Order: sequence, then C-alpha cells, then structure tokens
Amino acid sequence: MPLTKNPRVHAGVVVGALSVALVTGLAATPASANSSGWWTSQHGRAEGFYNSNNGRVYANDLRKDGYSAITQVRTNRDGYFVVDVKDKLANGQGSWKTPTLYRGVVFKMRVCAVKGKDKPTQCSAWHTFER
Repeated sequence: MPLTKNPRVHAGVVVGALSVALVTGLAATPASANSSGWWTSQHGRAEGFYNSNNGRVYANDLRKDGYSAITQVRTNRDGYFVVDVKDKLANGQGSWKTPTLYRGVVFKMRVCAVKGKDKPTQCSAWHTFER
C-alpha cells in the first residue's frame, strides 16, 4: 500500500503540507498589509511605526544620548505634511499620535534622530504604506 493511501499517513502529509504553506505565507507577508512595519533611523537611535489597527503613528527614542526620535508621515504623491511624532524620553514607552489617514491613500514615513530644534538627521529612507 503506498504511503498516502494509509488514511493516517495521508492526514499527516496534508497537515504537514498545510503547515509549511501557512508558515511560508506568513513569513512573506508583513504583520499587517496596511501597517508600515517598524523602521529604524541610521545609527539605531530611533524607531517608528504606523499601526493600522489603532491608527497610531509611533516614535520611540532608543538611546539616552541627547537626541530625540521623530517619525514623519507625508503624503506619498505630493509630500504634504500629515504628522510628526517626537519622543524625547528614551524610556522604552515611546510616543504616539493618531492622525486622520484616509483609506486608499499612499503615505510615506521616515524615522530620524533630532537634537533640540535642529533639523532631523540620521534619517531612514522614506518608506511607503497605504491606509
């Protein structure tokens, strides 16, 4: 009798194949199709994220070094200002704001370090995401 003719073995093969397909599919898919994913500034001083589940844009200062974290969101098409979120504390809690992001619009986001009121520096590349 071939291996897959045995009902127990056949069930095991099917479950195994489905498990591999599921794991492979999850590994290739971002955490949420409408979330930005976590991004980190150059030199790892700051990180930022857009969460589509609660609509929040996060900034998280990673080091107590005199720099703050800033996450900037703009419209992808024209670069119009949407929101800046700044975190100064480096306490692991981060800061967030909940801007109005319309569905079907493509946005871009970057994460930077900033010192005082200076221009942001050490920025990540702009990353696009859709609400």
